[in-house]
Amino acid sequence: MRITSFSPQIGRMKLVPESFDDLYLIQRVIAPGDVLEARSYRRFKPSEGDKGEQKEVLITLSVEKADLDKGAAKLRVNGKILAAKPEEFARLSSYHTISIGTMDHIELYKKEWKDYIVKRLREAVAEAKKPRLGVIAMDDEKATVAYSKGYGIEIITELYSKLSKRMNQQDFQKQKDKFFNEVCDVANGMEVDIVVIAGPGFTKDDLKKFIAEGKASVEKKLFYVPASDAERSGIREALRSESVSKLLEKEHVRKEFVLLNRLLEGLKLNGSYCGYEKVKESLEEYDARVVLVNDTMLNDPSFKELLEKADMSKVEIAIFNASDDAGMQLANLGNIASISKRME
Repeated sequence: MRITSFSPQIGRMKLVPESFDDLYLIQRVIAPGDVLEARSYRRFKPSEGDKGEQKEVLITLSVEKADLDKGAAKLRVNGKILAAKPEEFARLSSYHTISIGTMDHIELYKKEWKDYIVKRLREAVAEAKKPRLGVIAMDDEKATVAYSKGYGIEIITELYSKLSKRMNQQDFQKQKDKFFNEVCDVANGMEVDIVVIAGPGFTKDDLKKFIAEGKASVEKKLFYVPASDAERSGIREALRSESVSKLLEKEHVRKEFVLLNRLLEGLKLNGSYCGYEKVKESLEEYDARVVLVNDTMLNDPSFKELLEKADMSKVEIAIFNASDDAGMQLANLGNIASISKRME
């Protein structure tokens, strides 16, 4: 996520979603009555009976609903047109749907931006800058080392094996061991907990055996997947694999599960509250240290009232993804819960 500008005085935030997760978050943040401005397309018919053609238009609409199309990886926002540029390509007050994809620039206007909403969006910006995974794509000639970040792949270095078929067996093995040690040193220096080792052939498997035999030590969790080459394309292929996608999902929800486990522990010790009424009571008694809420409830008027009270009382608000396992468990507890100050 990128926030290119934010003007709370006029209620405007300019955003650029950089991933499907960003589109998901924006869907949860947009509420009926908000005003969205973005580029879209309208069919323009110069005369009656003309088939017309699609024209690009800058549309400003009053939001009525927002739906996520997972298949197309698009956020579709529907509402009435308030303004259009050029004006002749759109009829004011008519309904229109804006399709928002990754890297599209949008402007979102709200009467009031709540601090906990702005905080969650800024967290998404910070998360996009942090390395999510280290990735090393390698074969018997080279290793390409990169970080997987929210906005894409950042290659940090390339290592060359300097192996040659002309070498005798002893020199070949010595040079191969040196290459593997260099790869392990780089993996240890990466600012991540998990490093994906990818590549074609047996080189990645030989590295795995090399480490297992104690010839080198890697203090990171290593995850091995096949890839067609040791270039950027191999890194991209590895990151798109089903196994790595599942790994990323697990890492994404890990923080939520830490809070959820603390909540469940608190229930055993009468230090947690679940459901609207109980959370309201904990806030009124100034006993809540953190409030956990599912993102599907952000625009519910009753829940918004609770969150505003929590925000005013400087209580931490943790917004869960309702589609994740932790979010589903929170849904079973009433979609909102709080952890007592006594659990500190």
